[in-house]
Amino acid sequence: MTLTGFALRNAFLRNKTRSFLTIAGTVVAALAFVFLRTVLSAWYANAEASASDRIVTRNAISITQPLPLNYRERIAQIPGITKVTYSNWFGGVYKDRKNFFAQFAVDPATALDVFSIRFLQGVKADFIADRNSCIVGAKLAEKYGFKLGDTVPMQGDIYPGDWRFKVAGVIDSPEDESVANTMYFHWARLNEGLPLGRKDQVGVYTATVANASDSPRVIRDIDALFANSDNETHTETEKAFRLQFVTGSGAILGALQAVSFVILAIMALILGNTLAMGLRERTSELGAMRAIGFLPRHVQMLAVSEGALLGLVGGSLGVLLAKPILTGFAKALAQMGFLAGLGFKLPTALLTLGAATAIGALASAWPAMVASRMDVVTALRRQE
Repeated sequence: MTLTGFALRNAFLRNKTRSFLTIAGTVVAALAFVFLRTVLSAWYANAEASASDRIVTRNAISITQPLPLNYRERIAQIPGITKVTYSNWFGGVYKDRKNFFAQFAVDPATALDVFSIRFLQGVKADFIADRNSCIVGAKLAEKYGFKLGDTVPMQGDIYPGDWRFKVAGVIDSPEDESVANTMYFHWARLNEGLPLGRKDQVGVYTATVANASDSPRVIRDIDALFANSDNETHTETEKAFRLQFVTGSGAILGALQAVSFVILAIMALILGNTLAMGLRERTSELGAMRAIGFLPRHVQMLAVSEGALLGLVGGSLGVLLAKPILTGFAKALAQMGFLAGLGFKLPTALLTLGAATAIGALASAWPAMVASRMDVVTALRRQE
C-alpha cells in the first residue's frame, strides 16, 4: 500500500462515524463561506460593471437635489468630454410595491449611446420617436412578461400621478448587467407633467471622456466650472458614484466579511481536532512505522495528506450543495428586486475548494509535527 492509499484509508475508513461528522461539519462551513462570499460579490457587482470612461455629475449638496438642464451644454464644452446625457430617478410602483425595479427618465438619443444599450427586440428609432414609450431590460421582460406594444402602468411616488408607458424595445448591455433589470423612458415626458417649479431639472449628468486617464482632470474642470454657483456640482467616476450606494451598507458588509473568515477558523478547528484525535489514537502505530524505517517527514506527509483530503472532500460537497441553494435564493430575491447579480460563481467555488484543502493541510501541521517528533520507544509503549 502506498503512503497516499494509507492516508485515504486513515482519513475516511478508520473511524467512519468521526470521518462522517468531520466532513459534515466541513460541508456546512464551506457552504456558509460560499454563500457569504457570493452575497458580497453580488453587492459589489453593479459598481464593478461601471465603464472606466464614464463620469457622473450630481448636485454637491446631495444626490436628491437636482441640477439645471442648461448645465448639459456647458459640461459638453469641457475639453476631453465626448458625449453627455442626463437622467432622473423615477421611483414608481408597478402594480404592487413588492414589484421593485429601477426606472429612469432619460434623454433617449444620447442615453442609448452613452450607456451602450443594445436592442434585443424593437428598434431604436421607434423608442426615440414616441415620447410615451419605454424600453425594458431583458430580465424585467422575462420576469413580468413585458412584450412589444404592452402598456406598463406606473404609480409615481417622487413624481405623483398615474403614468403609462408603451414598450418599444427589450434591451440589455454588453458592458453593464444592471441594464437588463432597468426600465428607461423619455425625460421630456416626465418634464412636461411637472409643475413649473420642478421643470427643466435633472438628477445627474453622465458623460464619457475620450481617454479614461484624463478623467481626474475632467472631473476637476467640471466642478471648477460650477464653483460658487447656486448649484455647485460634485463629479466622480461612475464606479465611485455607484459605490456610494454600497458604502451606505458598510457595517453590514464588514460584518459579512468578518463572519466569512470566522467560518474558515471554525473549519480549521474542526479539522485540527479530528486529526489530533486520530493521530493520538495511532501513537503506537506511528511508533511502529518509525521503527521499521519511516522517517519523520513521512509521518508529517501522512498527517498533512489526511487533513487535505478531508478538507477537499468536505469543501467539494459544500460547493455542490451551494449551487442549487444559491439558485433558489437568487430567484427569491429577484422577486423582490434585490441583488440581481446573485448566483453561483466559479471563482468563488474554486476559492472555497482551495481554502478548504489548504486549511485541512494547515490544521494538521501541529499534530503532524508532534507525531513526527515522538520518541519511538515511548510511542511503542503507549496504549490508548
